[in-house]
Amino acid sequence: MNLILEIWGENIQLALGEIKGILEGEGLKYEIVEMDYPLVIVDTDDYTPLIRAGLLRRISKHIYSGKDLPELDMELQEYAIRVRRKEKNIGPMDIEKLLAKRIKGKVNLSHPKNILRVYVGEKIHIGIEIYDFSQNNYEARRAKNLPISYPVTMHPRLARAMVNLARIPTGARILDPFCGTGIILIEAGLIGMRIYGSDIDERMLNASRLNLQKFGLSAKLEMKDVGEISGRYDAIVTDPPYGRSSSTRGEEIYALYERSFKAFSKVAKKVVISLPDERAIRIGEKHFTLMEVYPIRVHRSLTRYFSYFHI
Repeated sequence: MNLILEIWGENIQLALGEIKGILEGEGLKYEIVEMDYPLVIVDTDDYTPLIRAGLLRRISKHIYSGKDLPELDMELQEYAIRVRRKEKNIGPMDIEKLLAKRIKGKVNLSHPKNILRVYVGEKIHIGIEIYDFSQNNYEARRAKNLPISYPVTMHPRLARAMVNLARIPTGARILDPFCGTGIILIEAGLIGMRIYGSDIDERMLNASRLNLQKFGLSAKLEMKDVGEISGRYDAIVTDPPYGRSSSTRGEEIYALYERSFKAFSKVAKKVVISLPDERAIRIGEKHFTLMEVYPIRVHRSLTRYFSYFHI
């Protein structure tokens, strides 16, 4: 079944990495059919694992892709047509009216039972919506809405994407050894992972515990230095200090990364980590193989490099 996956944000490569991570983590066969901002078309038998995604807006069953509007021969009851354009001035501006003339059925713009999604990029793509991610309520998990948060807290959509990049199945064991306020643990827990966290700062552990409780989640949380982590995990997913607003307790930041990756290699074969630069990435490559890296510009002075490592 071909699916139209509408992405959130502008980083289609990161969204594609997350899509692949979910499908491969769940052991599903798939094929990337086409990419055309703001969407990816994927051929796979089961769309339900993709509901885990953080960087998708909607999933639709694919009907058509081409340069021109198709001669649709279909019947839809209580339907509405929604159009998203890559650029406001691209394509015919009366797409809704033109397509409605080719569909049998009653229009219902306020409470449609069926939504025909139309995307105008390099080509025109049409599908019937089957899942809307707005019900995942990411806004409720933004830093400003948490019991305890700090300005550097990551957007929950990006935190979830990091978990999915690890190519792990639902129910996997996830460790965040720099758990901070718990945003990665929250997103991992909400998609069914078994979650474990540690931090050297007791205040951060208390923040994680309170934030997790707000969403009905619990994790095994321990106060310890990253060099003291132990056990076995399916993946480490973490956003460590950068040495800017986050405290390293006086330790030089790259020395911290050296110790961290050495410790990671003893407890997990997969690591997804947010790093500040290529020097930090090279440190990771001493212990793991770098599989993927995605630069994410946070603001003018900060770019995060979402990096997926594997032994």
